[in-house]
Amino acid sequence: MTCYFGFEPTDKLADMIVEAEHIIDSGKDVSYYPLRNDIAQQIGRELLDNMLVNLISVIPDPERQEKMRGIVNKIEGATETMLNILLGKDSNKEVIPNFEYMKNETVFEDNSGNTRVGFKMDDASAKTILEGFDAVTPESVDKEKLVKALFAMNHAVVDHFITRFSETLPLGLIKRKSVPVAKAGINKALEMAINKLLPQLPTESLNRLVGFYRPFIIEK
Repeated sequence: MTCYFGFEPTDKLADMIVEAEHIIDSGKDVSYYPLRNDIAQQIGRELLDNMLVNLISVIPDPERQEKMRGIVNKIEGATETMLNILLGKDSNKEVIPNFEYMKNETVFEDNSGNTRVGFKMDDASAKTILEGFDAVTPESVDKEKLVKALFAMNHAVVDHFITRFSETLPLGLIKRKSVPVAKAGINKALEMAINKLLPQLPTESLNRLVGFYRPFIIEK
């Protein structure tokens, strides 16, 4: 069995992806980079909405929600800044590897035939995540396993959408050196969110947390 991480795109993002495939497959004589840039920014927004912004509703009290919003705002700002630096006015030849990465490694169908934006997970990460989720029950919670699961999921997501995506971009030396710095900053903020959130949540809320994240892991 293979595990994937993936979220269901909005109609807006799904339409953008279909449009990009049509333009490239038809060989239309237009610049590809504006659509590539828009898709990358939209994926970033929807990824953060799914994994973090919508998570705030799971947090039980307003004070903790406000703390989480502050962390989420920092991650959103760092992600937007990084994408603005990385995405440029590249030639069509330079943009095609980005689209190939999106088409072949960032879009898939789930078991119901619905389009997901995400990726195939390596076996070790999938095992850590599933074991961590299974360690949360109405009767008991193994917080150590849960923390490892959330770290593994976040790191896999950042690696796919930042590190591996950036490898398909025609970056100069300075921009390429900025990628691991941005990745480290986002990972640190995500870990901060987890470390601030988990110790304060009762068992019931931790079950809701796992219930929130479990649908993003698809076993095929």
